[in-house]
Amino acid sequence: MGCYDQGEIAIVIYNGIWNVPPLRYNLPDTYNESLMHLTKEMGIEISEPKLAGVFSFTYDFNPKAALRMFYIAKYKSGTLKVKERWEAIKWMPEEEFLKLKSQDVYSLMATKIIEDVSTLWGGAFFLYKENEEVKYKITEDFYSLR
Repeated sequence: MGCYDQGEIAIVIYNGIWNVPPLRYNLPDTYNESLMHLTKEMGIEISEPKLAGVFSFTYDFNPKAALRMFYIAKYKSGTLKVKERWEAIKWMPEEEFLKLKSQDVYSLMATKIIEDVSTLWGGAFFLYKENEEVKYKITEDFYSLR
């Protein structure tokens, strides 16, 4: 999920990589309730979140496919704080964030959304392991869902 505040994006570092805050959706809540819970744990309040991307994943190491959704929201108030299992959190200027594009598949998706927040993005990826490192191939390049 991307949170904006005057040209900056709230990002976290987990697993050694700076990226947008992740949310595992596995509670009996709506998406908005889950997102609001995440931002509360981050110490901030946001505006109504908007869906910004839906991406599908297949794997060579998992027989199940997965969908990943990205949301964007505007910052309302509060001070960022580190959530459990995150190493750090900060506001990063949009231009600096866009330079993170090549870190991993999640950075690639997030930067595509930041480049054009007016489009609802779709795409598909195949993830595989090479020497225990997860890598990806684009199987359906980015496209507009509306």
